[in-house]
Amino acid sequence: MAESEERIYGKNLICVCVDAIENDDIKGAMWTPYEEDSIPFVNSLDLIMKMDALYDEWDFPQRVSAYRTFGKKDSSKVFHNSNSIRKREPIRTLKSYRGEVATFLIQVKFRQHTSWQGQVLWADKKKKMHFRSVLELLKLLGSALEQSED
Repeated sequence: MAESEERIYGKNLICVCVDAIENDDIKGAMWTPYEEDSIPFVNSLDLIMKMDALYDEWDFPQRVSAYRTFGKKDSSKVFHNSNSIRKREPIRTLKSYRGEVATFLIQVKFRQHTSWQGQVLWADKKKKMHFRSVLELLKLLGSALEQSED
């Protein structure tokens, strides 16, 4: 059976370019169809937090619940804002960006149960997998990076 070329489409695609692995964690930059410059990340937690902040800024996918906090609730943060990507046009495509170690296209379809659900395309191998949580996404990225080291 011939392997078909896997692709994913969506207004909220993020291209994650992994440029290095340091202390068993990833480092690199992410590109979006809407930002002029890349957004660097220093580890996987930094990547997830920056992606989540982008989804809040884009208002897509909308989160269903407010995050809990040990401090005071920030009432200035609203669930929906006027900077929604539904009203914006992309300024670039993401298919030409490549990380030095690996490249992933991530599409989060839902932010439910205080986590993410979506799909990830390992661009270097053209393999696509669905994930049901942020933890599962991180495990998929880790397994791909382990395979690329072999």
